[in-house]
Amino acid sequence: MKKLFLNGALVLTISGFLCKILGAFYRIPLSNILGVEGIGLYQMIFSLYSLALVVAGGAVPTSMAITIAKMRANCYGNVKKVFSKYFFISFSFGVLFFLIFLIFAPIISNLQGNSLATLGYRYMSFAVLFSSLLAPFRGLFQGYENMTPTAISQIIEQFFKLALGLTFAYLFSKVSLQAGVAGAMLGITISEALSFIYLFVSARFFNKQVKNYNDYTPNIMKNYFLIFVYVAIIPAISAVDSFLVVNLLNLNFSAKISTELFGIQSGMVNSLINFPVIFSLAISMALLPSLAYNSAKNNSKEVCRKISESLNLVWLIILPCLLAFYVLAPTIMQLAYPNLTANLLNTSVELLRFSCVQMIFIALLQITASILQASGKTKFLIFNLLIFAVVKIAITAILVSSVNFNIFGLVISNIIFYSLTSLTNLIYLLKLYKLKINYKKIIFPLVFISLMFIPCLIIQNLSVNLFLKLFLLFLIGIGFYVTPVFYFKLFNVKSIKN
Repeated sequence: MKKLFLNGALVLTISGFLCKILGAFYRIPLSNILGVEGIGLYQMIFSLYSLALVVAGGAVPTSMAITIAKMRANCYGNVKKVFSKYFFISFSFGVLFFLIFLIFAPIISNLQGNSLATLGYRYMSFAVLFSSLLAPFRGLFQGYENMTPTAISQIIEQFFKLALGLTFAYLFSKVSLQAGVAGAMLGITISEALSFIYLFVSARFFNKQVKNYNDYTPNIMKNYFLIFVYVAIIPAISAVDSFLVVNLLNLNFSAKISTELFGIQSGMVNSLINFPVIFSLAISMALLPSLAYNSAKNNSKEVCRKISESLNLVWLIILPCLLAFYVLAPTIMQLAYPNLTANLLNTSVELLRFSCVQMIFIALLQITASILQASGKTKFLIFNLLIFAVVKIAITAILVSSVNFNIFGLVISNIIFYSLTSLTNLIYLLKLYKLKINYKKIIFPLVFISLMFIPCLIIQNLSVNLFLKLFLLFLIGIGFYVTPVFYFKLFNVKSIKN
């Protein structure tokens, strides 16, 4: 079990980083191909696409992984019947959203504040259909803690989205801006179809390993519904933002400028912010079936150990990422988006520096949410998210409509939402498992990062070669952070091997 957890975390971490690298290579040139307004349109569509994915099948892999892990632990149930039920749910929602986006694309884009998104929605409808087919197959593999097919399917998605999405966006953008956005969505559709073909073939070979203990089929609806509500909340918030933000910015700016500001924050800055968080996402995905299995076996000691080590690991990784993004923000934005005007570049640098604090709380939310789901506390998780989602939307509406805050109001509301939800989850978990906080492992890394701040800022402002600058920053990181972390035994060699 321990080996499966470690291998799963490793596979998902490696594939996650590969996907994020491919995603960065996709989003950055896509932004340069479509322009700031084009990436704003793309993000308007992608926000609803993400919500549709969650509704159609987002809860399926997680719910299936927990259900199958418990069935294996207790040696009961019919896995194939469980798979059939989840497949029916996922595919039904996929067909529903396919028809909604295909038929009502003009109405949806007009409600968002920019009718140019219509064509993109129609191309995107096919991507939702194929994505709904992927979910039950991923849930089957993850339930057996076989993370490799999920990882490979994700890489297939990202690779072909990169290759085909950029190609179609470039060719179609010669016709018009909206055609370029539609081309990018066509690339996503084909990548989803190819990923589904791979998982379908893999499942045919894996079918021999699926063990049906008896004909009993557990009731999946309660577990599925709770996870469905949870995974839908954050994409739903993003979807609300896609309707709310551009329309509120239109009160003080033109539709073009409003779309550009939304594109910078949601398309450019967030794609960079989400890169380091993939590590915590990989750990949280691998934790779910493992903790569910150990919880079913009443192995509380192993559960507590994994919780503590996972939280500590994420903390040590995210802190230097936060510092790097803040210090290197001007360099990162200049390299990633060289076509930005001076004003938009300055705005993007400020947004990146302001937004990077989200990384800590997003990572913490991912880990704590997985632990709560595996512990059977999904109701608390949902209640917590819903309360602060209402607060976040209210703050967004107030601040974004102000000419003084404008798009920065969205950043503020995001930070408030992620910090309150993640910290509340953490406090609940500490009480639930009677975990003790090791203040040494929290405070010492903060001290090391603080000591690095001034030297890193000085080097960033030096007029030297970029590679020399990065090499000097690397040496400071080794001397001020990595070495002290090992010297004070904040992270042992055994954990590094794991």
